[in-house]
Amino acid sequence: MAKIKKTLISLGIYLGLQITVIVPFAIVAAARNQNYLDIVAPALLIADAAVILVLWAIKYYKFKELVKSVPPRVLLLSLVLGFATFYAIDILSIPFNLPDIMGDTFAAMTKSFTGLLVICIVGPVMEEILMRRIILTEISEVTGKKWIGIIVSAAIFSIIHGNPIQMFFAMPAGILLGWLYCRTGSLLVPICVHIMNNTVSFITMKFGDNDSTMEFSDKWTMVQLVLCLVVAVALIIWMVTYYSRLQSDSSTGEPVESIGTGNQD
Repeated sequence: MAKIKKTLISLGIYLGLQITVIVPFAIVAAARNQNYLDIVAPALLIADAAVILVLWAIKYYKFKELVKSVPPRVLLLSLVLGFATFYAIDILSIPFNLPDIMGDTFAAMTKSFTGLLVICIVGPVMEEILMRRIILTEISEVTGKKWIGIIVSAAIFSIIHGNPIQMFFAMPAGILLGWLYCRTGSLLVPICVHIMNNTVSFITMKFGDNDSTMEFSDKWTMVQLVLCLVVAVALIIWMVTYYSRLQSDSSTGEPVESIGTGNQD
């Protein structure tokens, strides 16, 4: 257990701050006969921001890691890859008809600017620092295998959501985000992909037609699924080829585009 000290401490900080912040907010809301849903967004904003600051204060990451650049086309195609993959996961979840026990909570959060900050910016940044930068990195270093770090961090990412429909989505999404982090060596990439996904979800929840549903057996739904999978596979192949070529050129001493160091395959 000592070998995964940062993982355990980071999860303890995350859970501890969630409880420390949310419980008092809930107590005050109850005392004022206020709807609990009205205080979720500000409570989560404070808790998530506190996690980001505490993990930085104990030097588990550096702020400059959040903006480590990659070639623009890599970032752009990573966003397309993320969108295609996440949309395919949504379609594949249809037959399972998983319950959304936090639907009302998220619906309430879409009604405020604070909710926008939590869902679309602060939450994704905090989760990528915690899951990819700290947990994935430490598990990979302990085991000597990046794929173990990717899978374990994705599993924890899934579990902490605690909502069946989100847990189904979070596991494969976490694997993709972890792979992008390892492949590019930049935390900025999974952060941007995560922000993109949550922003699309926020807009869909706020402005979408909640009564409209897709049928898995519908031909158009299947066409969308196939297209998303083809795009995702093509972009994964491109990225593997792109970075393999860069690494090969680097080993021969030829000048190459700047790529991230650390967490490289």
